[in-house]
Amino acid sequence: MKRNMLFALLALGISGSAFAAQSDTDFLAAHGLAGKTTEQMVEAIDGSPQARPLPYNAGITSTELKLSDGKQQFSYPLGDKFYLSFAPYLTQTHPCLNHSLSGCRGELANTPFDVKITDKNGKVIVQKSMTSHANGFVGVWLPRDIEGKIEVSYQGKTASAPIATYQSSQTCLTTLPLQS
Repeated sequence: MKRNMLFALLALGISGSAFAAQSDTDFLAAHGLAGKTTEQMVEAIDGSPQARPLPYNAGITSTELKLSDGKQQFSYPLGDKFYLSFAPYLTQTHPCLNHSLSGCRGELANTPFDVKITDKNGKVIVQKSMTSHANGFVGVWLPRDIEGKIEVSYQGKTASAPIATYQSSQTCLTTLPLQS
């Protein structure tokens, strides 16, 4: 039976090595992510100075980090935190729902912003200066299951938008046009 299967695979042009699965440990080591927590992996990938797109796929939903080499996918739960990646812009943006850590690019790379995030009751969750990564995005870890508002300031221009951190919420916010 094994022999017949091997002949069938060879007839299709598929070698046995095509099915040799890479472990997630090998995948993480190959991309400099071994030994990191999920949070540390997200920060390392989003903050990577490498040009986009990266040589592998990395995306983040409201519940997990997904890594893929195109053949296999590995998933890592986010736990009790929510990752919001946002890209304020002056002239151009792109529509996005779930942030592609390996592919999304914002207009203002390596740019300092003043960021304030409040919950729906006005409680300040984040208020600090943050610098966008080489991909033009700023990432922030937030508590789960809240609604609120993000406000961003840059050189006298401001942008704001509602946010939410529910299981169905988007992790990529590209609707922050900076205006006077």
